Amino acid sequence: MEETKQDETTQEETTAAQEPVQPSPAAAEHAAAAEAAAAFAAQIAELEGALAEERARADKLLDQSQRMAADFQNSRRRLEGQVQDEIERASTHLVRRLLPVIDDFDLAFANTPADLAAGAAWVEGFRQIQKKLHNLLAEEGVQLIAQEGPFDPALHEAVSGEPSDTVPAGDIIGTLRAGYTYKGKVLRPALVRVAM
Repeated sequence: MEETKQDETTQEETTAAQEPVQPSPAAAEHAAAAEAAAAFAAQIAELEGALAEERARADKLLDQSQRMAADFQNSRRRLEGQVQDEIERASTHLVRRLLPVIDDFDLAFANTPADLAAGAAWVEGFRQIQKKLHNLLAEEGVQLIAQEGPFDPALHEAVSGEPSDTVPAGDIIGTLRAGYTYKGKVLRPALVRVAM
C-alpha cells in the first residue's frame, strides 16, 4: 500500500505540475501595465526620433530659404547698381555729345561783330538758348573747369608753355577750349596755355 500512496502522491504532483498556475488579478494588472508602459515608451522614442528628423529638415529648409532670400536681395542690389551705371553711362554719353554744341555757341558769341551783338533780337535769342543749355547741364551735375589759377594735370591739358611777366610760372595764361566735369569725373580736360 505504500506503493499505492507513493503513486498517488506522484500522480498528484504530476497533475499539479501540469495544471497552469493562475496568476492573481493584481499580478495580471501589473504585467499588463508594464507591457503598456514599454509600448508607450517605445512609441515616445519613435515619435521623438521622427520629431528630431523633422526639426533637422525644417532647419535645413529654413537655411535654404534664408540663403535664397539673401541671394535674391544681393541680385536685386547688383541689378539696381547695373541699371544706375547704365543710366550714368548714357547721361555721360549725351553730355559729351552736347559739349561741341556749347563750344560752337561760345565761339560764335566770342566772335560776333559789334554791330550785331549790340541790338539784334535774334542774337539775344541765341544767347538765351546758350544760357539755357549751360543751366541745364549745371542742373545735371556738369561743371566748368577753372580757367584761371594753377595748372592741374588732372583737369587741364597744356597745349603750350609761354613766358609771362604778369602770370606766375605754372599758372594758366589762357584757355583754348573749356573743360567740364560731370558728377566729379572729368568729361573733357580744358585745353590751356601755361606760363613758364
